[in-house]
Amino acid sequence: MATQEGRRSFLLGITLNELGFIMFFLLMIVSAATLQNTEQKLADEIQQRAKLQAEIDAQQENEDNFKRLQLLESRLMQAAGFAAKPSEQQLNELFVRLQEAQAGIELQQANTQLKRELEALQDYKKLVEVLARNGLAEGSSQAVEKLLNKAEAALQEQKTLEGRLAYMQKKLQANGLDHPPCWADAQSGAVEYLYSIILYENKMHISAAWPDHRKADLRLIPDAEKLAGTIVTLETLDRQVAPLFAWSKAHDCRHFVRIKDDRKTSKGAFKRQMLAIEAYFYKYLER
Repeated sequence: MATQEGRRSFLLGITLNELGFIMFFLLMIVSAATLQNTEQKLADEIQQRAKLQAEIDAQQENEDNFKRLQLLESRLMQAAGFAAKPSEQQLNELFVRLQEAQAGIELQQANTQLKRELEALQDYKKLVEVLARNGLAEGSSQAVEKLLNKAEAALQEQKTLEGRLAYMQKKLQANGLDHPPCWADAQSGAVEYLYSIILYENKMHISAAWPDHRKADLRLIPDAEKLAGTIVTLETLDRQVAPLFAWSKAHDCRHFVRIKDDRKTSKGAFKRQMLAIEAYFYKYLER
């Protein structure tokens, strides 16, 4: 059986442990409250800094606006001829003059637009007269398109004829050719070639040699574009170039081609194919 002193010692030990736990929990509570208070202060400080930064940005923007206003005022004074800062009445008078100037500019722009519209109307009336003279229905979009196509074709034909004339003036009686080239440069009279042809033993390879500006003229010649990039033989040459040759005969001209033979082509094959080509084209032999 425990003595009275032992029991007292045991009770005293339990009390000290409990006091230790109580102190620990009190410290935790105080620490949590302190941490929460610190976090709140930090949040308030961040918010205050953001607000201060916004005020600084607003102040900077106001300063920039003020500088722009000062620059505008300075330029306005220079443009208006003010030696000193203008009064309110002077500014009002200047504003009225600016409004009048703006109205004058708008009036001038409207007048220019009206002139353009009148010129367009006059052109339209001339077009209607041309349509009437050509027996085309007034107001018909198809008739206008037909007339424009005729005008474009006539322009191309004029350039072609100018090229032939230049060629004839340059080569008159000099080369013994019976016909002018279908295509020649309008300024220099230089021949413009239609094809390049390579001669092999039993076939010919035809490729395009026309200049880019002749693409519109090329579409007027039957099957001319289709023939480029093909391989023909003596037996098929006549049939394949017949539409093109008929076109050149109708226009009293001949197309020029560049001729080159393969190294393996025999002399007999070369002569036979050259004679066949000469029946339809004028040639230039490349060496």
